[in-house]
Formats: sequence, structure tokens, C-alpha cells
Amino acid sequence: MTRRTLHPGKRMLHAGLLIITGLLLIQGYTLWKLPGSWILAAGQPINDTLFYGLLALLTLVIVIPAMDLMMSWRLPQAQLERQLNHNLSIDKWITVTLTVAHDFPRPVELQLFDHVPDSCDFEGLPATVTVQPGHRSLVSYQLQPRRRGSLTLDRVDVKVTSLWGFWQLQQTHPVATSVKVFPDFASVVDYQLLAVDHQNSQLGIHHKQRRGEGMDFHQLREYRRGDSLRQIDWKATSHRQKLISREYQEERDQQVILLLDGGRRMLTREGKSSHFDHCLNCLLMLSYIALRQGDSVSMMSFGAANRYMSAIKGASNINRLINQFYDFYPDKSAPDYLEAARELMQRHRKRSLVVLTTNLRDEDSDDILNAVKLLKKCHLVLVANLREESLDQTLAQPVHSFDEAVIYAGINDYLHERRQLQKRLQAQGVFFADCTPSQLTAQVINRYLAIKQAGYL
Repeated sequence: MTRRTLHPGKRMLHAGLLIITGLLLIQGYTLWKLPGSWILAAGQPINDTLFYGLLALLTLVIVIPAMDLMMSWRLPQAQLERQLNHNLSIDKWITVTLTVAHDFPRPVELQLFDHVPDSCDFEGLPATVTVQPGHRSLVSYQLQPRRRGSLTLDRVDVKVTSLWGFWQLQQTHPVATSVKVFPDFASVVDYQLLAVDHQNSQLGIHHKQRRGEGMDFHQLREYRRGDSLRQIDWKATSHRQKLISREYQEERDQQVILLLDGGRRMLTREGKSSHFDHCLNCLLMLSYIALRQGDSVSMMSFGAANRYMSAIKGASNINRLINQFYDFYPDKSAPDYLEAARELMQRHRKRSLVVLTTNLRDEDSDDILNAVKLLKKCHLVLVANLREESLDQTLAQPVHSFDEAVIYAGINDYLHERRQLQKRLQAQGVFFADCTPSQLTAQVINRYLAIKQAGYL
């Protein structure tokens, strides 16, 4: 239901000044005529043109705004609609369009303000538009969501000046629009050709050619220098009277399981994004490339309220994975790596590549080692361990004071403990990537490609 409120306009403020001035003049005139009295004595005749002229003017100044309010209050309401894409990307500017029309008998200047949630930035509000009778006008502004998940725009305020300009009438229209804010997956679409070529200098993804066994047969071709003797197809060579080699491609139809830490350490922020957002973007990119490679992908979170996505195949199904995790956020709970490993083992017994993104501490060593030992019974394990960029930045600064030396030594001690934990995990046969959030996607994808090309699965 549309709600109306009333605010004085500029003319009403001027009228108010006139009313106050008129009252003061009348009161001054009264004191001049009747010294010592603050009001006219009952029945006291005052036949003075100035006095009655001021009184009439005061009455007129009061009556006209009142009449303006009565006539303007009955004006019909404006009609509003909102148009925008229902699937948005975080931190991306989009255009929101408001369509406005009215049944007023005259052109009306309207001021519009869309109630944008606190989780969004905007530009171009409030917006002013002059709407002609019987016509529809469009007003646009820019919106930038800064948080993933559901987003609701529920109402629009419309301000219209009254007929004679004494009042500002504000109509609050319930115009509800619900949209979804997803991770910025546009980069995945931009790099979809690279999912085949595996080459991108910006991401740091590289592809290394490998010839030999342990790969799926792709095609026959002429022999090239560097091909092994085992690649030569002697039957085809005899038939064509020249050396013919078999060409292989990475094995397909393998399984990748993505394990996403939703614990308290993922709340750490690097710039605008948290560690969790960096991990989620990385795993979405990896899942898209894996699906393009013909592998199946599953995804499971732990730490916060657990979510699970069963195995999917085909790059066209990436939207199912995104819809399952787009509004998932970490909480302040401690990650339980061993419990997550047990749940994963119950769901998946077929040999797979398990990719875990997390931020390990020395106190996690026993839990993560036990979890890895359990997973290694059936699976290959790749652990991507995030490192705060502020640590590298601090170590790169010169040391000038005792306090800076203490901080420098503390960071080195912390990084030494991380390296020791990394060695213990690698001794268990775990693939490991220690990287900052900006390096995460490239390093994880390179590890995945290297594992596939080496035929470990």
C-alpha cells in the first residue's frame, strides 16, 4: 500500500516567514494603540486600515496553503516499475531503470529515490524527471552490490510539488524486486578458451606437453622429432609407408572433489574480498576448467553450515554449482578437518582428486594430518594454503626500530612453522600450494593440470 507523507515546500517556508512577520506587526500595532496590553480589549473598536489589512493578509497567507494542500492531496498516485537483471555479479556496476507514469492533468516534476540496501553502492540518486500526462518516462541509476546472496529492493520514494508549490508530497511505493548476487564469474567466461589451451599470462596458467603412456588416445599423426618409439603405430606406418605416431590427450571422466573451508579464518579480508571469496572464486574457476576437460566435479563445504553438491559433468552445468554456493558465507566456528574428511569418505569411495582450500595454523597440524591420512586411503589430495599478503609486504620493508625487529622476527617464526607443517603434509604424499589470495587461482589450476598431465589419477 502506498504511504503518503507531507513536507513544507519553499513557498510554504516563505509563507511561514510572512505569517510570523504579520503576527509581529499586528502585535506591535496593538501595543502601540493599547499601551501595556498584549491583546485587544474585548469590544475595543479599532478603525484602522493598516491593522485590518495586515489581518486580512495573514488570513490569506494561512488559507491559500491550506487550499493548496486539500487540492494536491487528492492528486492521483504515480505508477512505478523497476527493471534490472535478476542475476548480478558482486562488485560489478549495473544499470537499474525506473519507469514512471501518472494521471495528473498537467506535467509534473518528480524526484525519485530508490531504497538501496546498505550492502550496495549507488550513483545517480535521487533522480529528477518531468513526466508528461499520458506518457511514461525512464530514470536510470547505477548499482554496485558488495555482498553475495539474495538482494531485495522493496520501495521507491516519489516526491511531487503541490499545485501551488507550498508543499512537497512524498509517496512511498512498495515496488519489490528480488535478485541474486553471484560471485564474479564473468572472468571464467572470459577465459573459457584458455580452459582448452591452458595458456594465460595474466593468470599464470601454463600447459606442458606430455607424450607417452597413461593418456587417452586422441588421434594418429605423422611422426615428429621427440616422439618416443612406443608412440609409433607400426600398423599405420606399414600401411602408409611413413612413420605414424599416436597422439594422446589427458584422461577424461575423472573426478574432482572441491573441499571449501567455511571456518573463522576465512573471514580474513584482503582488500575488498575475504579469503573465503578468493577461495570460492578459485574453486569455481577450477570447476569450470575441470568440467571442460571432461571430468566430473563435486563440492562440499565445512566449518559453517555444511553444503554439498553431488557430482556434475559438462561445463553447461556450472550454474548448478554456482546456485548452490553463491550465498554461502563462513562463520566463526573452528574448522574440523577430520570430520570433513570422514564425511567426504562416506560420500566418495572412487579415487578422486580432493582439492582443499584453507588457511592452516600450527595448531591445526594434528587434525589436518589425520584428515589427510584418511583421505589418502582412496584419493589424491591437493591442499591450497592461503598466506596473508600483509606478511610478505611487512617482510619487504626495511627494519629501523626494535618494535619493527620484533614484528619481523615474529613473522619469520610464523612462516617457519607453516613451512614445517607443509613438509609434514608433503611427506604424506600431499600436493601443496602455499600462496597469497592473488596467486591462488593460478597455482591451484596449474597443480590440477600438472596432476592430470602426469597421469596420477
